[in-house]
Amino acid sequence: MKNILAPLLTILLFMAIMGIQGCEMPVRKVESPVSFYKSGEYNNSNVQRVLLIPFTYETGREKVVKEVTEAFFVELQKNAKYDIVVPHEFHEAFLKQDDLWVKGLVRPETIIEAKKRYQVDAIMFGTITRYKPYEPPVLGIKMSMFSTTSGNVIWNSDTIFDSSEATITKLAKIYYKENFQEKQSLYGWKLILLSSERYAQFVAHHIVATL
Repeated sequence: MKNILAPLLTILLFMAIMGIQGCEMPVRKVESPVSFYKSGEYNNSNVQRVLLIPFTYETGREKVVKEVTEAFFVELQKNAKYDIVVPHEFHEAFLKQDDLWVKGLVRPETIIEAKKRYQVDAIMFGTITRYKPYEPPVLGIKMSMFSTTSGNVIWNSDTIFDSSEATITKLAKIYYKENFQEKQSLYGWKLILLSSERYAQFVAHHIVATL
């Protein structure tokens, strides 16, 4: 009887250990809240040089606009998919975009001016839809990329990162772990939530990842 039980106990013990290890190993993937669209033209076009227009915000808060625009410029540079150009001077044609966020249309003179002045294959526009700088911070962003060849929308995204939601805090923890050294701050991953610049960078990181 002992000869039979000993191997059985060994097998059961081995299975129990493997079962515990198996429960610990899988890491649940956190889904990004970014909704985005890519056209067939985007996938088939050879976009190499992109003009990034400074973001708009209905309240006209320059500090917020600057932080968000710079965050996207940095993340697009890191992405290294395109050469990113920021306009030296803000031409009037870039400002008159009344139909952009309503009908998804850009004025033809904007396309012509961008292509002529900056020799770009596409233009990126963005607007800040929601903004709350204090904890828990909230940042809503809409973006569109237009081809300077056809004038069509070839990519767009729409998202709101509300850090009061569990999904966003999980993403912030992952982002901090991947981009910051351990013990870099006494606040740990909450450093992302406490700085409006870092929070903008965090949101930009996830939107740019959809390109």
